Order: sequence, then C-alpha cells, then structure tokens
Amino acid sequence: MILEVAFFMGMNENEGSSAYPPNPDVKSGSCLIAGFQPLTVVHPSYWNAYKTESGATFSIDMVRLKLSFINGKGECLSTHAQTFDCDSMSAWTSKIRPGGWYELWSFDLGDSSVALGIGFMEPSCKVNMNRGFIEFNPNKVAGDKRFWRLLEKLAPCVSHGRLKRFDLAYDLPTSRLDCRLSKDRRMYKSVISNGITEYLGVKNTPGYVKVYDKAAEMNLSGVLTRIELTCDGEWDAGQVVAHWPQVHAWHSDENTRDWVRVVGIMLAEKAERGEEVETLINMLGWRSRPKVREYLRTPMVELPADCAAAAVA
Repeated sequence: MILEVAFFMGMNENEGSSAYPPNPDVKSGSCLIAGFQPLTVVHPSYWNAYKTESGATFSIDMVRLKLSFINGKGECLSTHAQTFDCDSMSAWTSKIRPGGWYELWSFDLGDSSVALGIGFMEPSCKVNMNRGFIEFNPNKVAGDKRFWRLLEKLAPCVSHGRLKRFDLAYDLPTSRLDCRLSKDRRMYKSVISNGITEYLGVKNTPGYVKVYDKAAEMNLSGVLTRIELTCDGEWDAGQVVAHWPQVHAWHSDENTRDWVRVVGIMLAEKAERGEEVETLINMLGWRSRPKVREYLRTPMVELPADCAAAAVA
C-alpha cells in the first residue's frame, strides 16, 4: 500500500513546494497512486482518487495504522513529540485503563490533524510503550509537507506498521435528497445538519456506514452525496464488497413534489420490512401511483469490484 511505502521513506528537503509524497518512483495513474487534486467548486479535494465510469469518485478517507516501536523508541517519541512541526499540538496522559492508550498526541495541520498514540495498556494494566498507532485523513493532510516530515521522524522508531482500519469514501454526483440508506438490525441514526446524514452501525468499527451531503458540508456548488464505509485493515476486496451498504439512488427533477418523494421513501421502507404496501398505493390517484412505485424499484448503488480491489491493493 502506498501509505506503507511512504511511511518508511525519507523526505527530500529540497523538493520545493510539491504536494506529492517523497517518492520519485510513484507515477500518477487512474488508481490509488494518482496525484493530489486541489479543492474546487465542483468537488472536494481527493488524495489518490479513483474515478469510476459512472462519474462517481472514491478515495481513502480516514486511515489508522497500528505501530510496533523498536525497543525504547516509544519512550523516545514521548520525549521528542513536542518538536514535531505543526500549527499547534495537544497531549493527554490517561489513567491506567486496559485497552486504552497511555499517551495521546494531536498535531494540527491546517484544518485537520494527525493523532498519535503511544503506550498500549495491556489487560494486566501494564503500559506497553512498544505499541502505538497513528491516525490521519490523507485527503486533508497529504498535501502538507509537514505531514511527510512527521512520518519521516516516526519511521526510524517503527519496526512494523500494519493497517488497522480505513474509511472508503464513495462520492456520487447525486442530490442527497435522491438517496436512501436501507436499515438493518444495527443501530440507526438520522441527523439534520448540513443536509440529511444517516448512520448505521457503531462508529470506528468495521462496517460502520455514513451517508451525507458532501456538497453542503464543504459548501460546494452542485450536488454530491458521500457514502462512507469503515473497513477492517484485514479485509480483502470481496469482504469490502460484502459489507457495502444498501443505498438506493434515483433521479428526480424540479417537478418532483416533496410529498411524492416522502410517500415513496416511506412505502419503500415498509416494503423492505416485508409489509404490504399495495393497498396504500392504490389509495393514491392514478397519476401518483406510478411515480410512487418508482421508489420501490430504485436500484442500489453498487461498488465496482475494481474499486474494492484498488482500495486494498
């Protein structure tokens, strides 16, 4: 994975203002080693974006790496972390709590940050300073040279780095009002803020789903809906596809009435639960029935197999 390649490489201090990672062998391409695209009014910034034939774009959003430090280097990092170049930093020392982290650092880089954990608390309550983690959003920090310098300082301290989890972000050029997340037995929540946001599952665990209005969140022109899936670092492409959520997307125009959309979505959800809906549909006028039935036949957004393969490659 490119993140692991970059993590263990030194950085050329004389490479100018380029936003690319310090690897002369990496070429721009159509897959995960494509270059960084700056923010525009059409789409958000993407790092290593992958463009699908349908016009959708996917990228890797939040990344968490599990780190094993060389003996004694965890303590060294704890002492020198305050020298890392950033806008500002915060540090917390936690009480002994099995499964937690003894030290948590946050390094602010622009409008994002990099989190670093040092010292895993074993079930025996012993603090293991040889274990740690780093978490960041490459879409927000990969264009900042200070991020690569931070990794450069970490690299000599790390004996092994393993991908713990990542978020696969899939952006559709579709209005959020024209998308619906199917519920299952997992925890579901809907929030109205910067558009409609739906959640499914438990945050920061594999399979967690978030569907929201990306255009509204970033104040972009046009329409853009993001489907976000938290993936386990051990998943293969097949497992990513198997955990892909059921999100229905349709196309409505300015003539589509709000009540038609609302009734259609409500009946579609009832039908998914196995409830009878034809009686209710037949209570509508003959002109409204076919419009509402369209919501029961709306296809799901499928994740192309090559997207999943590229994400774990």
